[in-house]
Amino acid sequence: MKNNYSDFIIQWQEGAEVWSLLFLFIAFSIFLFYVIGLLIGKNRTKVYEYVSSHEIPAFLNVMVFASISLALYVNSLFIGEYKTVNNFELIVQSVGSLVIGVMVWYITRVIIRIYYPYILAKHLAHIRFKKMRAPWNGNEMKLLNEDEEDLHLTEEQIEHEQIFAFDYDVWIDEETGKKVVEKYDVHHTSLLCDKCRFRTLHELKEEIIVKPTITGEGKLLKHYRCDNCGNKESIEKHIAPLSDD
Repeated sequence: MKNNYSDFIIQWQEGAEVWSLLFLFIAFSIFLFYVIGLLIGKNRTKVYEYVSSHEIPAFLNVMVFASISLALYVNSLFIGEYKTVNNFELIVQSVGSLVIGVMVWYITRVIIRIYYPYILAKHLAHIRFKKMRAPWNGNEMKLLNEDEEDLHLTEEQIEHEQIFAFDYDVWIDEETGKKVVEKYDVHHTSLLCDKCRFRTLHELKEEIIVKPTITGEGKLLKHYRCDNCGNKESIEKHIAPLSDD
């Protein structure tokens, strides 16, 4: 009977090691697929959108499977180190391993969701504002500021910026006068919460409270919720009057 239980413990330990490697492989695969998606980005706007919408979810998924892998590996170490001989010891060691895995997952989740957005914001800024060279002559282009770029945007593009639907950057080749206009989807970008001061404020929904007309502006209300403290905020934006074309 004792030999049968010893065989069961050995199989349990070996199974924990195998499953630990399997979950570690899944975690690595998720990270690898994210990196591949990042490398095949064709231009900075596509890379910006990909990073802003995929990086944090990818890292969270990686840590879920990595934490499971860690819990299984620790369980196999406990069994080998303490020479498990009965069900009670096996249950205690398994629960202890599970607690360690959950703690690692929870701590890394907090770091990724609350503190990492600051790092992500710097990463996105680097992607968006790094130097651009004109594709037609290789000259370094100049990025226009908010006041200067409005002269080069359409009314629709200016309205998009006013209601935070999209953001636009205008790059000018000062030698030829040619321009490049880049469009950015900013919906995935976290904002700074007024209550807890963490960059964890995300858009929930938007609603038009006053429809624009040919003679008057409209109003758009955007609703936000903080992932850290649960604070809810609403920001009112003006919508440009309709064109009479």
